[in-house]
Amino acid sequence: MKKYLYVMKTTFNDSIQYASNILFRIGGFVVTLLVLISLWSFIYKDSDALINGYSFSQMIWYLLLAEMITYGAGSKVATEEVKNNIKSGNIAYQINKPYHYVLFVICKYLADTFIRFILFTIIATILGFIFAGGIDGFSIFTLLSMIVVFFFGLLITGLMRILISLLAFWVEDSKPFQNIYSKLVLIFGVLFPIGMFPSIVQKVIRYSPIYGVSSGPASLVINYSFNSFIEILITQIITIIIVLLVILFMYRKGVKRLNVNGG
Repeated sequence: MKKYLYVMKTTFNDSIQYASNILFRIGGFVVTLLVLISLWSFIYKDSDALINGYSFSQMIWYLLLAEMITYGAGSKVATEEVKNNIKSGNIAYQINKPYHYVLFVICKYLADTFIRFILFTIIATILGFIFAGGIDGFSIFTLLSMIVVFFFGLLITGLMRILISLLAFWVEDSKPFQNIYSKLVLIFGVLFPIGMFPSIVQKVIRYSPIYGVSSGPASLVINYSFNSFIEILITQIITIIIVLLVILFMYRKGVKRLNVNGG
């Protein structure tokens, strides 16, 4: 356990030293949010109008919270690093280290994501109060629940990225699959709350990782209830277990394939 904590500490210190590298991504984050806020401001010409039960304030906060998770989980540890290790063959040296490679990557990802998420949270919160005011009914219970489900949302994102990156054992480049996943999250988890989709699409989203990544956590904050928190939390835990098991299965198959081919 100590070795994984050391990995997290080292990665976190490196992230702080190179925090200036995130500035460009912060600029993109702010521009994206301003464009989306302008779009929904135009749609909500009547500030008191409700669209599918969502007020203008709720819609803006949903976008901010969902984008906050998406951009906060922008670490390349689970994408580029894993893919490059497999393609270059460096993973052959990694698997002989005194740690499990998958847990090593997860720890690095969480540590690298922490500083990013804090920065994007600060920016999103400022923009939220400027353009939408406070969140109705927000309390200490909402905050504590938010911390839990957002953490699990970031973890699920990392696991999904690792899962896709492991495809590099079998395909030349896993990046196209990463792009497809990003677009699915954008459409079904960020741009629109789950309540705005047809009922059959809502069911599909609820049983997909996207619900635990952004749609569920963001919806919880703008319309909090303890029952919703428990539902989302259980969904996230089940998703984490399933995705992690699939990752470990793919990793074993990939390493075995690497050994058979003389890697």
